[in-house]
Amino acid sequence: MGDERLPEYFSEFASIGVESTLAAGVVLWKEGDPSDQVVLLLQGNLEVTHATESGDVIVLRILEPGAVVGELASLDGRARSATVRARTECRLLRVPAAEFRATFRRRPEILESLFCLQVERVRSLTERVTRVHDRAIVDSLTRLYNFGFFKERLRLELERADHTGDHVSLVIFDIDHFKHYNDVNGHEEGNVALVKVASLVKGAGRRGDIIARYGGEEFVGLLYGASSEDAVHFAEAVRKKVEAAEFAGGKTQPLGRVSVSGGVASFPEDASGEKELIEAADRNLYRAKSGGRNRIVPAPEGQAPA
Repeated sequence: MGDERLPEYFSEFASIGVESTLAAGVVLWKEGDPSDQVVLLLQGNLEVTHATESGDVIVLRILEPGAVVGELASLDGRARSATVRARTECRLLRVPAAEFRATFRRRPEILESLFCLQVERVRSLTERVTRVHDRAIVDSLTRLYNFGFFKERLRLELERADHTGDHVSLVIFDIDHFKHYNDVNGHEEGNVALVKVASLVKGAGRRGDIIARYGGEEFVGLLYGASSEDAVHFAEAVRKKVEAAEFAGGKTQPLGRVSVSGGVASFPEDASGEKELIEAADRNLYRAKSGGRNRIVPAPEGQAPA
């Protein structure tokens, strides 16, 4: 084939394959197509794609010369698991699936080479999926979980607690007078303060607690198995850490320092479901702020579930 960059075993398939070209943008095969051939990429780039339920097309990976495409489906007889199209003009060697399998039986060392290739593909795809998943559930500024992930975990944790009889507590924090801090010190310094408070909240939590950015200057702690007393202890630890920390421009704040207020609520004592639990914690946060800020307010004694 005349290209030193291609694997040596490609020459093994030259006599049983058929060379062809594929113009840029043309589909080689679609997801679900039969696995009747294997393609060896000699020149150009192919892209492996997947269509989501909403119709968006995700590029899973880009294949370069030396790639063997569709070998797994041709070995197990299953349909194609993804769509492959030409990203650039490509030169291909098409090998019938039956001939491909016969070559393996004759030259098992080729299978070992392809196994190593698949391991590298899986590692690369795993890293990419991890990055995408991270972006989907993590707030880009504070590196805490985002609101969407918090809401999903809250639903799951309450379902679990409903079956086990465990407690679930919620603490919603708000940075006191944060608009004033931004107006005086600028949004860039405000972002620095958000990141620092986020770190302090996370540092006060237990392993396994869900600490998330609730929105703006608000943060939330989802504490599975924690009683109201446990949650208040956590919330007070956060409040004291923030109060003691040094922030640029902190002395310009109305309270003379950067501080947080927090509202605490627990399941099942204070609420019967996720919406009610959030509302109960939010009410107590409002009481903390209206009561002078830099304080933690738990649910009042005797408060019935909503």
